[in-house]
Amino acid sequence: MKMKTLKYLLVAAVLPLMMISCWPEPEQGQEDPMTPGLWIYNTAVIQSTYALDPAAIAFRLNCLLTDKKLQGVENLNDVLTEAEAHEKKFLFGEMTLIEEDYKGVAGDYRISFDLAGDRGQSDRARGGAVIISTRNKLLTEMTDNDAWIIETDANDQLNYQASASEQITCEGVDEYSITAIPADGGFTTYRVAIKGYKCKSHVGVYTSSWLGEYGITPQTTEPLGMATARKSAFAMTIAMDGPTFAAVDGVNQSHLRLLTTEPNIYKPSCSMSGGVVYRSSGEEYVSILGKYDTEKIPSSFVIVKFSGGADCGKVSATMTYNGENRVLQAN
Repeated sequence: MKMKTLKYLLVAAVLPLMMISCWPEPEQGQEDPMTPGLWIYNTAVIQSTYALDPAAIAFRLNCLLTDKKLQGVENLNDVLTEAEAHEKKFLFGEMTLIEEDYKGVAGDYRISFDLAGDRGQSDRARGGAVIISTRNKLLTEMTDNDAWIIETDANDQLNYQASASEQITCEGVDEYSITAIPADGGFTTYRVAIKGYKCKSHVGVYTSSWLGEYGITPQTTEPLGMATARKSAFAMTIAMDGPTFAAVDGVNQSHLRLLTTEPNIYKPSCSMSGGVVYRSSGEEYVSILGKYDTEKIPSSFVIVKFSGGADCGKVSATMTYNGENRVLQAN
């Protein structure tokens, strides 16, 4: 899959915080020295979006389970939002099926999605299923030896409609877990560890194998129900790399590394427009590892810095590539 053909604008898997942005690329034949940097950055962002999606599903489930416990109800369908809407439908859509105590295991949930059906508020369309083992604990109840384990269903793989002509299928994962680590200020960092997450585009020939970890730190000590998640800020760090399902140079499968050099700060309360969670600041570094065409890609790395988002202000993003800077509007 050549990155020249990609026209992704914004990709989001949100609530409580999962948002990643891509920018439109110049049309083919239009010379722009920043274009290879956009190819590199957008490729990593797209790959990261799919790798993080099972965690986004898990965080939504945690919101629902937290509010179920806080409201003292027995059935997930009876959990209500602050506006007294059905929270399960709000978070997952009416067509999504949540099977509790899956295969008789207490605290295991199988969540199956209908790609053609409705979806949760500010969520992305997906098909397939995931199985989440919670050990009967909320994320905020986990101790050092606890973990949420996420598995994909081999018989019902996660799949996405990336565009009108392109589907992405995630075929499986070697390891996918969420653990809790104490952080400064009395907060907790939720470490999302991923190994061998395999996705493929139907218009390409490559299968990705993304690995690494995300660190997600809610700036609150309260239980992470939906209302708390929407009003809190979140810090996110990224350290991911691996073969992607794309070829940045149009020839060689791209092996990329995505790092945060400054944590991304998200503020859902500032903006939820179009499914995009507001990112007030942060800095990301993306580099190509391995073989690539140096004539098409003169520099192997790109840096994007987000700034200006204090007090829900307008955010700008500055891209640095091959010795040049470009200010890109983020919101």
